[in-house]
Amino acid sequence: MFTWLMPIIAVFVALLVALIGFIFYQNLQQLRQEKANLQALLQTTKEKFQLEKADLEQKLKITQEKARAVEAKNKVLQEMNHRKDEFLRQTSHELRTPMNGIIGSLQLLLDDLCDDRDEELELLQQAHHSSLHLLTLINQVLDLARIEEGRVLVDIKTIDLHASLTAAIYLQFSNIRQKGLRLYKQDYSHRIEVKADPTKLKQVFINIIGNAIKFTDRGSISISSEIRSVANSETQESEDMAVITIKDTGIGISPQIQEKLFQPFVVEDESRLQTLGSTGLGLVISRNLVELMGGKIQLVSPGKNQGTLVEIFLPLSDGETHNSDLTG
Repeated sequence: MFTWLMPIIAVFVALLVALIGFIFYQNLQQLRQEKANLQALLQTTKEKFQLEKADLEQKLKITQEKARAVEAKNKVLQEMNHRKDEFLRQTSHELRTPMNGIIGSLQLLLDDLCDDRDEELELLQQAHHSSLHLLTLINQVLDLARIEEGRVLVDIKTIDLHASLTAAIYLQFSNIRQKGLRLYKQDYSHRIEVKADPTKLKQVFINIIGNAIKFTDRGSISISSEIRSVANSETQESEDMAVITIKDTGIGISPQIQEKLFQPFVVEDESRLQTLGSTGLGLVISRNLVELMGGKIQLVSPGKNQGTLVEIFLPLSDGETHNSDLTG
């Protein structure tokens, strides 16, 4: 009696199987979609994590660089503070020494304790020398203070380079002769015009030439000038500049300290240079003045007892070529 039901049951079972298969297929597709979504989310999360990791690493690197820069700056400041303390201590001594010499010499003269006129002149010369040294020291300290406070103004004009250089050489010529040094300089028959402050440029020349004389016991000092094509560090283009070269055969400078000499209160050999009256301020003052005039200074020395070469670069004001032959 159930024979007629068999086809119905078969159809029902087939429909049920189809329905179950359809549901299974739908679930499978949904699982695949969810898996794809999870994989996409995982990839996005991974990429985001990598980006955040790279960003954090970059920030960490920048922080470490800043920390190193702060540490280096702090070290420099500590060193400069130490140098300043040493300088103040040395300056106090330097101020008292010439002052005591002046007072002592004048006191002997006032008390009429000299045996003859020659002794009086000798005391006057000692007092004069001490006065000049004291004035130089005070002026350098005041100059450095004004430079550090930004209170130095320059009056840029078109000036004759060789006239300014010749005037500075003339003021130092007696010191050159007194030490028995040979002076080699150019025959300045051609004019070079530069843009500079005449008073401050003359001060720079006197400082640099004075250093060459001070630290050269024997030999010679050579002073020359030329127009040279120089690469501009900012624009990477070349420009013509006047270059004044002052070379001596003196005590020289060790390579490790050459750049530091342009920092305040730094000298090459404190024990030796103190006896020569060096304050460690001449070069740093000169560099600042030259930079205010749009130029630069660089110093080169092969080493101790091998002489020193200083080059001063100044901007031209429609400069002309010149004769570069040296004369003794």
